[in-house]
Amino acid sequence: MGKIVLFLLVVLAAALYFDGSRSWMFEKGKPLIDPYFVMATQSEMEKIAQDLQMYERENFGRLPDRRSFDGWLERQYSGGAGVDSWGSPYEYTLRRDSFYLRSPGPDKLRATEDDIVEGRPRTGSGTN
Repeated sequence: MGKIVLFLLVVLAAALYFDGSRSWMFEKGKPLIDPYFVMATQSEMEKIAQDLQMYERENFGRLPDRRSFDGWLERQYSGGAGVDSWGSPYEYTLRRDSFYLRSPGPDKLRATEDDIVEGRPRTGSGTN
């Protein structure tokens, strides 16, 4: 069993080393990888939404506006928290009674069926 695992690891490393096989492997592995990326992105968006709600409670009903959202993310988290699992930046929409986070999803196209959206009601007064 150990020899098989070692062999598979060597084959995988060799395939990733060559450019042509790398893109082929990623394309063939996409159906296996994307569900994990969807779950990871959903989880990260839920955490960001929870932290935004806490920020709102601690700041008398105020949330970062669209211009300051990226800076807030950088201060709050480290290591690229402003992008989803596919490298697309999160979109942030602030309304009087709610806010939304959106990831364009695996296809990286906005407003398609694979978009991931996390919406939350405002917990404060909604003054901004």
